[in-house]
Amino acid sequence: MKFIFAFIIFFFFSCVFAQERPQFVPFKFEGKLGILNVSGTELVSPDSFINGPGNYDVVGDFQSYIVAKNEGGDEVIDAYSGKAQFSGYLDRTCGRLRIKNDSYYHFELNGNSVLLRPGNSPIRLATHYKKIEPNIDAWDNESLDGKQYLWALKTDETYDVLTPDNNFAPINSLPSFESFDLIYRINENAPMTLIGFVLGSKTAIQRVFGQKYGIPESNLAVEIYNTDFSKLGTVAYERDAIAQLLNQEIELQGSMIPPPSISNQIVTPQNKAIVLNNEFSLIPAKDDQTQLILVNTQQGNLPVLGNDRFDYRYISTPKSLKALLQIRHAETGTFFYFDFNGLYFPKGIPLIPKNYRKWK
Repeated sequence: MKFIFAFIIFFFFSCVFAQERPQFVPFKFEGKLGILNVSGTELVSPDSFINGPGNYDVVGDFQSYIVAKNEGGDEVIDAYSGKAQFSGYLDRTCGRLRIKNDSYYHFELNGNSVLLRPGNSPIRLATHYKKIEPNIDAWDNESLDGKQYLWALKTDETYDVLTPDNNFAPINSLPSFESFDLIYRINENAPMTLIGFVLGSKTAIQRVFGQKYGIPESNLAVEIYNTDFSKLGTVAYERDAIAQLLNQEIELQGSMIPPPSISNQIVTPQNKAIVLNNEFSLIPAKDDQTQLILVNTQQGNLPVLGNDRFDYRYISTPKSLKALLQIRHAETGTFFYFDFNGLYFPKGIPLIPKNYRKWK
């Protein structure tokens, strides 16, 4: 049956939650992706992706991994068993969709669009979408009164607006449109408030897919809608013209400065020690204050990885903005995880097989 995969995926995500901690973790060596058993005794390296492009996505708190395969497509790997559970084509431009406190992933399977959410059965969308606009870096107040929308690009290069509260059904009352922008009201003593949307042609709203900021204004006509998608009027795609129509001071998202991002932030040297916890710290190298060395402070600042040059990045999860480190060897590009608090993996262990640790 064409959609028998539904039960399989539901079973897969349900089984994930029956386990306590993930047993497998990805790493890269010389551009190739591998998966390590946290015991360090077993390396899972299926031929379907070990020599592939090396792209992968982490689902949830290391519950599973979506891995790009050699022959195209993507495979969902269970982080608890290391087994492949599902194959399709992940919309990597979209990535993780954030809907309130939940995460979804857009897949193409057998010519259909499917949304997957951990712990739930998949949702097959009524239309096959080329891709869905990413929203992980959206402003917090883009969800107004509990409402959220997804902007889904169809094969004819026009958009549907999907409503998560209605099982991701499209808003059928909207005219065909090729581009869009968001309208915010400027408040004197409070953050800006999302109050509407601009819909129009690519010529009027000159944005590329996924672009939120840096969109030039134009004197071409666009349609203005409130957050319930009731039409308010037609004006030029200019802030002043839209403000006059709405009779209030507004700002277009396309004209705004991107908000700062603190998720998965790079750890930058500050000529001083960065304390990770009571056992591990990053300290400046003696011969190069711009280079950080990962050390065990309880063992006299013993280097954990030696003295080679490494780059560090905090990996954020819903539990913590600084949950663990992703470490990259500057010379080879090899990267791996280091869980300094033991939230998900064994504490203080470089999560890469010993025979791949080719550094001093």
